[in-house]
Amino acid sequence: MRPIKVYLDEDVHHLIAHALSLRGWDAVTTVEAGLAGTSDLQQIQYAAENDYVMLSYNSSDFPRLHYEIMKRGNHHAGIIVATQDSPKANVRALLSLLANFSAEDFVYQLVYLNNWM
Repeated sequence: MRPIKVYLDEDVHHLIAHALSLRGWDAVTTVEAGLAGTSDLQQIQYAAENDYVMLSYNSSDFPRLHYEIMKRGNHHAGIIVATQDSPKANVRALLSLLANFSAEDFVYQLVYLNNWM
């Protein structure tokens, strides 16, 4: 069982990636991956190709993209949709979520982080 790796969409603050990294999790931002300004679908494809679970605040597009990808029979490594309300609460919820699942458990999943707060 592999631990989950997290890829943060460019709308997610880089300090969340830093907080996860300090706690031993593999977390990379869009800027670090050199993909700033690319489309949401390109972000998901990059994450899937590199076994990263996608984390985004874009609650209107990413759930729709999840269902479109699934309908086409393609895959992704997982998508987490969060809100921008509280970065500290998001980090706590992410740490709880990451500790309870493996990367294999997360493939094809769409998870709303607020359900883990």
